[in-house]
This record gives sequence, C-alpha cells and structure tokens, in this order.
Amino acid sequence: MRRTLTLSVVLLAISGGFALAEESTNSEAMRVVQTLGEQTVAAAKIDDKDARRRSLVEAAAPAVDFKTIGEGVLSYAGVSVPNGRRAEVMDGVIAFVSRSVIDEIERIRPEEAKVGDAKANGDNEVRVGMELAGIKDQISADWVLHKQAEGWRVVDVMVAGNSLTQHFGGQLARRARGEVEQLVEFLRSEQKRDKLAYLAQ
Repeated sequence: MRRTLTLSVVLLAISGGFALAEESTNSEAMRVVQTLGEQTVAAAKIDDKDARRRSLVEAAAPAVDFKTIGEGVLSYAGVSVPNGRRAEVMDGVIAFVSRSVIDEIERIRPEEAKVGDAKANGDNEVRVGMELAGIKDQISADWVLHKQAEGWRVVDVMVAGNSLTQHFGGQLARRARGEVEQLVEFLRSEQKRDKLAYLAQ
C-alpha cells in the first residue's frame, strides 16, 4: 500500500512538472505572437503608406523566421535551384511573400489583435491562435512557432487549415513550372511591378 501511494505521488509530481513546462512553453510562444500582433496593429495605423509598410516589416522581424518560411515556400514550388543562384532566389521568394502578406494586412488595416489558445506539438513547436480584426474584415490564423537558439520564431501561418508556405509555394510552382529561370523571371517582374507602383504614387 505504501509503495503504491509513493508511486502515485511520484507520477503526479512528474505529470505536474510536464504540465508546468508545457504551460511555460505556451506562455513564451503566446507572448511572441501577442507582441507581433500589437506591433502590427500599431504599424497599420500609420497614415503614410511607405512608413506604414516599413513599420510592418520591422514589427515582423523579431518574431518571424523569414529564411525558414522562404525555404518552405521554395520546397513547395518544386524548383531545383543551383547553389550559385540560391541566395538570389531566396531573396526574391522572401520579398514576394513579405509583400503579399503586407498587402493583405494593409487591406484589412487591423485595429485589434486577439490572441487565443496555444497548443504544443512536442518540445519545439507551438501553434498560437490570433485574430487580426479590422473594421471590414479580419484574419484568423494559427501562428506556427519553432523553438530556436534566439527564442520562439514564427515559421508558418495556417489560415482555415491552409499553410502559408504551401499557398505561396503553389503560386510559384504554377509560375515556374519546374524551371529556375522562369521562377527568377517572375520574381524579378514582381519586384519591377512594385517599383513602378511606388513611382506612380
């Protein structure tokens, strides 16, 4: 009887320790997403478009692992990129994804960030729900964070069960059709289009 009681106490202590560790992990990830949401809302309120877009990028920089997202998008694009051109292509992919996300945030112009539940998937991944709510529309998403040396960083965003990296990877796959030259041409044309739109303001 005494052994059974002792074993039960030990098991409860261990399970309690796991629960506290998971709660701490979730809290850390939630703080990252909360800060990202608050800074995104603050940036979206800036009247000047150029300053607003710069501030949106600055808000994302500490929380978002753009390199991992770019790698994910490129893997879904199904294009084999030679090492000598990888840096150029990655820069273009990251710029394309960043511009597309900023365009969507500008469309919504969120006025509030509502952070929801966090769910841990092992020791190194947490999904945090957050809604960016504007006057006319909103984005409800699960922000996927991985534990890295510098802390928790966003590596993907799930909207209605769809992955951001898969979504943009699919777009690039349709444009590139497996050819790196077509991918580079498309990414350059997108950058050129943005520059022309900027000059036309």
